[in-house]
Amino acid sequence: MHQVSLSEFQTAVESLELISLRTKEDVRKKYLKLSKKYHPDMEGGSTEKFQEIREAYEILVGYMDNFRFVFSDEEFKQQNPLLVNTDYYVLEEKKDTEN
Repeated sequence: MHQVSLSEFQTAVESLELISLRTKEDVRKKYLKLSKKYHPDMEGGSTEKFQEIREAYEILVGYMDNFRFVFSDEEFKQQNPLLVNTDYYVLEEKKDTEN
């Protein structure tokens, strides 16, 4: 992946119509929804918009994959604003999908 500028990052966020505090799964779902809507083979689709959405998804997933965590109290509070006054955090368990 190439280095991404702030402008490219901001454009990618806007292209996928994202708001803050999204998970990688949220980004994937939004990408799938928009790519289906704008697929060139669909009525009202657009090759240009479809390409924009694909590139935005690649930028944001690459950013999320390469994000460096600080593991500080402040970072935790930013990522979990509703848990600031609690003493615990419950990790979401992944469902076993191999059955």
